[in-house]
Amino acid sequence: MQESEPRIKVKSVDSWTQAIIDVFKNGEQEAQGAKLPWPATHDGLRFRPGEVTLWLGINGHGKSQLLNQACLGFAAQGEPVCIGSFEMPPLKNVPRMLRQLATTSQPSEGYIRKMMSWLRGKVWIYDHLGAIRPEQLFAVIRYCHQELSLKHFVIDSMMKCVHGEDDMNGQKAFVDQLCRLARECEMHIHLVHHSRKKESERDIPGKFDAKGSGAIIDQVDQLVTVWRNKPKEAAIKKCRDEGSPVPDDIKKKCDAMLICDKNRHGDWEDHAFLWFDPASLQYMSDSRRQPIDFMRNI
Repeated sequence: MQESEPRIKVKSVDSWTQAIIDVFKNGEQEAQGAKLPWPATHDGLRFRPGEVTLWLGINGHGKSQLLNQACLGFAAQGEPVCIGSFEMPPLKNVPRMLRQLATTSQPSEGYIRKMMSWLRGKVWIYDHLGAIRPEQLFAVIRYCHQELSLKHFVIDSMMKCVHGEDDMNGQKAFVDQLCRLARECEMHIHLVHHSRKKESERDIPGKFDAKGSGAIIDQVDQLVTVWRNKPKEAAIKKCRDEGSPVPDDIKKKCDAMLICDKNRHGDWEDHAFLWFDPASLQYMSDSRRQPIDFMRNI
């Protein structure tokens, strides 16, 4: 290996001449990679093969629910996904996803069967609950690539994969291996992670608020934070408790925010305002709350 490595990997810069020409030719073309369901993110935030995105947020702020909706969007774009939800069993997680797909809280039995037929081959579930050894998880990801040709893998969450919030070396090694695996398998890996507790849930977490090692943020390609507007919810509850109408300025405020604080291969480091529909469990980019019909093409 000592003899062959330099011969294979040390190259003259002109070896990439045609590839670089193609980069300049395609530079103005539409961004590549899977899109999220919200138009504000389309131009600069994409999910490409071989990359890792960290989904960060305060516990209970809707990271998993929002990511489920994103996965339906990936599936609708022809990019199949496997979800490893180690904190919620399939019989709780899948019905939430079906509500998002049906755009209603009570889909009929016939429509459930229709949705399941649409999801076949598009969305897979890794049926494992609780802690998991990294080696076991890596083997599952390789299986999803080699045998199922999947394009995305969701790990929810990191705390089930690395034991101990103070295991900095373990966290660094785990994320490093994920990044290697994403490149090896040409998949996009989505890693859910909790932020540190702040003084108040009103405060929006940033890139320096991830629990554990700073190497987590350093190694991933993208960082997306999900924040739930608890101040708006508290203001509405107060009005209802007092029997007074909710002011329009409070009604118009967003229910959640999606914030991109790191985007290694894109231009969009910004935020998108989202509104939540309790019936469908969907997040929408419009305050009129019109749910997205992911199955409209069938």
